[in-house]
Amino acid sequence: MEESVVPRGSSAKRERQYEHIEEGAEKRGIDGRSSMNKQQLATALGR
Repeated sequence: MEESVVPRGSSAKRERQYEHIEEGAEKRGIDGRSSMNKQQLATALGR
């Protein structure tokens, strides 16, 4: 898995949430996910 890009100063919980969303995007084969932020990934997943 690629290294997550999470904003500096983020809490551990926020980092886990981002990683969870990113994993879902990877499983569904969403292109461009490495350059998306948390909100964009959630939108792409339909959340």
